[in-house]
Amino acid sequence: MDFDNQLIKMPKISIIITYYNLGKYIKDCISSVLNQTYDNFEIIIVNDCSNEKNTKILNEIENKKIKVIHLKENLGQLGAFLIGLENSEGEFICSIDSDDILLPNYLKTLLHVHLNNNTALVSCACGEINSKNEIISLNYVANPIKTKQDKINYSKIEKAYNNNEDFELEFLTIKKLPFAMWGWTPMSSGMFRRTSLDILKHYPDIKYWKTGADKVIFSFLHLIGGSINISAVCFLYRHHQKNSTQGTLTYGNKRYIDEAYINKLIDWNKKIRFDAVKMFIKNKKDLIKTYNKTNYYKMLKNIVFCVNFKLCAKAIKALAHKII
Repeated sequence: MDFDNQLIKMPKISIIITYYNLGKYIKDCISSVLNQTYDNFEIIIVNDCSNEKNTKILNEIENKKIKVIHLKENLGQLGAFLIGLENSEGEFICSIDSDDILLPNYLKTLLHVHLNNNTALVSCACGEINSKNEIISLNYVANPIKTKQDKINYSKIEKAYNNNEDFELEFLTIKKLPFAMWGWTPMSSGMFRRTSLDILKHYPDIKYWKTGADKVIFSFLHLIGGSINISAVCFLYRHHQKNSTQGTLTYGNKRYIDEAYINKLIDWNKKIRFDAVKMFIKNKKDLIKTYNKTNYYKMLKNIVFCVNFKLCAKAIKALAHKII
């Protein structure tokens, strides 16, 4: 079947951009979304109490596909995303940072994979750019932890990416990837099924996630509905001074792991795990009603019996200064 014909349904996609004082990059980010080869989308920008200068930049943006929401209280990245979700209409949801770039086939490619696979989350490989829009790398790994993955070749998707070549999908399951060690995915490059995001309304500590909200979103969606990672680069992550999670440092062709970032990831993974346990116990009746009793206990088991963090931390620190 022709790739374009498979998208004849044209489901709506909502791209939620959380924004906080990044006016220098927002116009490039928006342009990359407006330049998509897939047309049925809306852009929702959630201004998380930016200063007057950066808010003014948003007010200058005019496009019928763009809705701007100005928050009166700083909620942080996760809170801002959830406000955007409440005000969105799409069957599928993307969350991107206001300094990142989508390559032209991002929406079309990730949606195609969703429509041909029953999964909660589809993500893609990332490239790196700097503050000057210079490409640093096309092999960016936000989290350097390596995990064994099941690899499946999908030969039917010849035209999914710009180079018109086949590309590889890596299907990840709970059995192969423990829930609490969310080490496989590039940050901020996911497309989610709207129905899968309902689980986040139970999350107990939204305001904690001023940054790193994608860790929470990706982790829970992977837990309840599985995930697919596309090895094609469809997304460009931007490194600059205001980034809070610069996990790797690139010098020429050599890339180094940042130890401080690794420690932050370990803390984040611990918090997600413990919050999830509390959340599942507190909301047991609602979650069983939504996911049924068997799936509820299966998910709870995956949360409780996951990675030994002491051993994991020791192994990661041993790699902290190693070239990858």
